[in-house]
Amino acid sequence: MKKKTKKNKNYIPKTKNSSSAKSLKQKLHDIYYGAANLDSTCKGNLTCCRTACPMMNFSEFSQLINEVWDSSSKSKKIELICTSIEYFFRNEFEKWSKDSLIKPCLLLNDNGKCSYYSSRPLSCRIYGFWPEATYNARVDKFEKAYKGLLTREELPLNKQCPYVKRVDESIPLTDEIINGLYKQLDELDKKVGNFSDLQIEQKENYRTFHDWLLLKIFGEVWLANLTQFMLSASKPVIKDQIIAIKNAIKQKFAKEMPNIKLGE
Repeated sequence: MKKKTKKNKNYIPKTKNSSSAKSLKQKLHDIYYGAANLDSTCKGNLTCCRTACPMMNFSEFSQLINEVWDSSSKSKKIELICTSIEYFFRNEFEKWSKDSLIKPCLLLNDNGKCSYYSSRPLSCRIYGFWPEATYNARVDKFEKAYKGLLTREELPLNKQCPYVKRVDESIPLTDEIINGLYKQLDELDKKVGNFSDLQIEQKENYRTFHDWLLLKIFGEVWLANLTQFMLSASKPVIKDQIIAIKNAIKQKFAKEMPNIKLGE
């Protein structure tokens, strides 16, 4: 008798003749569900989402931004860009204290739910599923980095969410499997974004949604210049600059919104 397996409710079934013309979303889901079922019993507590938007691979951002740009109004797009500017500047703990660590996901709707749940990146999908020793080791690094500034208990997301469980745990989600998933995303990034092996090694294909958004709109040189200013300027001067850039964005993009949809 064949062993019955639980159906992945988020899995996108293949269609005829799809092998040579898979969408980017299908390719991503093939990765997410190829090794183990990542469906969860998430109760929508949203502690993680209200704290930060996780890092994501370029291919994940490409799929996500295409959906966002197709479904969002001009005012919503401007709001996303302006908030991304604020998050970019709110970076140094010495200047912004704990506000530098709390950057709620930009893609929560008015009811506090994820607007693009089916396209959420791998880091969202596996939060709560990390092997406990691995997750604690990650928190250890943050605790060491903020020693004398924050206690372990004060660190955002110092523990995994207790309300998130895997629907099907027949295949344990080990470090090996998780690392394998990220490696597959890296390989997809090479094709989608033409990243070199060196860029992959240096994690240039791995950023937050807000950093990817700014990069695609303004470019690497502009962001590099802005970073130099951010590191050298005082907090009051940075606040004034944030206001000035936001006003410029609203005026410019109210007339013509950049099309940053990415090809597959």
